[in-house]
Amino acid sequence: MKKLFISFILISINIYAQNTTNNVEEKKYSSIRLDTNAYKTVFGTQRQPVWVYIGEAKRALHQGDTSYALYLMNQTLSYYPDSADAHYYLGMIYEREAGDPADAGGAASYRLAIEEYKKSIELYTNFSIPAYKLDSYFNLLNIYEKLIDEENYAIIEKEISDLADRTFDKAERGRIYFKLAEHYDERNRSTASIDFYRKAYLNGYRQKLSLFRISIIYRKMRNYVSEKEYLILANKYEFKNLEPSNFEVEKSIVQRLKALQNVRIPKKLT
Repeated sequence: MKKLFISFILISINIYAQNTTNNVEEKKYSSIRLDTNAYKTVFGTQRQPVWVYIGEAKRALHQGDTSYALYLMNQTLSYYPDSADAHYYLGMIYEREAGDPADAGGAASYRLAIEEYKKSIELYTNFSIPAYKLDSYFNLLNIYEKLIDEENYAIIEKEISDLADRTFDKAERGRIYFKLAEHYDERNRSTASIDFYRKAYLNGYRQKLSLFRISIIYRKMRNYVSEKEYLILANKYEFKNLEPSNFEVEKSIVQRLKALQNVRIPKKLT
């Protein structure tokens, strides 16, 4: 009986050791199996639509697997060379990985991103989401700024402005002006920012917010007369959507008008 009990203990220990080893091996190779399964699922014998590959690339990026995401998008473009979406997302991956242009490979990665964004713009009629065209332009603008490439920055800047001027849809034209205004606002280019916020307002795009943003710029410039003028004008409009940020703007307008109640606005000469 005693020998039987000892044998039972030894067998149990052996089984436990085998299970432990298997668990360690399972953990060791689990990520490899995941990638392999994903690879087989996405690049099987049957070709999948572009959005399937893009979705898998997004998942890879979310998990921090940039190399796999790059492989996915390059492989996708070998199947669909005219996919504007694939070029756009490949450009985003290169831009994301570029980091500081002064770092090793940083400038080179930005150059690769530039090429992909340009290709996506050339193929813009194939975009599943038309707004990606404008996003590509602004991504190029940001990259040229980081590379301190003033010549190409100015070219893209003009192309965006011309794109707005050529757009027949008033709301879309206003949206482009608004994005340009935000771009300049972030860089403290006050005159340009005011100009494009005003253009966005005149085209009926986010009018209350455009006017409010102009008032903030004038406040920074300590031009309280102009700030009050634009706050009064902004107060005449209503937001079309109920969003928490809009309530904050409404609150700020009321508070600032109260703070500026003693600021006199001179009568305009007619």
